[in-house]
Amino acid sequence: MRIMIDLDNTLANYTHGLRYHLRRSHAYGPLTGYAMHNPCKYELWRDPSWPFASYEEYADAHRSAVMDGLYLAEHPYPHAMRALWRLVEDGHDLLIATSRMDDERFGQTFAWFDRHWFDPAHGPTEYDVAFHFGDKSLVDVDVAFEDEPCTIGMLAAKGITVIHPDHPYCRDCEGITMSDWSQAPGIIRQLQEDKENTR
Repeated sequence: MRIMIDLDNTLANYTHGLRYHLRRSHAYGPLTGYAMHNPCKYELWRDPSWPFASYEEYADAHRSAVMDGLYLAEHPYPHAMRALWRLVEDGHDLLIATSRMDDERFGQTFAWFDRHWFDPAHGPTEYDVAFHFGDKSLVDVDVAFEDEPCTIGMLAAKGITVIHPDHPYCRDCEGITMSDWSQAPGIIRQLQEDKENTR
């Protein structure tokens, strides 16, 4: 199967990375009164626990964080990279798709993969995956891992099976909810079996 994987808040924890940047940079002072919870809405500027009064304020903070190395600093979600390796071992074609058009020459993204992609048996190795930067409506895949609600709806409308994380803002979206990346190989295996049984 051809599988698309989104990066921010799907494979890697963007929310934690941005939270860490804000607390370290002191751009919003001591941030007293802002718990910066895991958001209930995709748009962080609509979440009162974050220090953004508008989209513009959020966008400024995001740009500052990216310039400070946000994409490289994000942590993979638990079991995520091992799950990707397992999917490659099972013969699937992986397409990493992201809208990170602000990552100059996509340097942080590729460096992140150099840092985190590894063969559990042999350590760091070449990553046998493809990359797509930009409009996700152009991808031709069977399955997608994605967290952004509008993108989930668009992909589902194209007949793509969407697997999304159990974040409050997307858990009720169309598709399959996944609470941990360790579930991913089994979900894909079941989807492949179902597809073969309907032929």
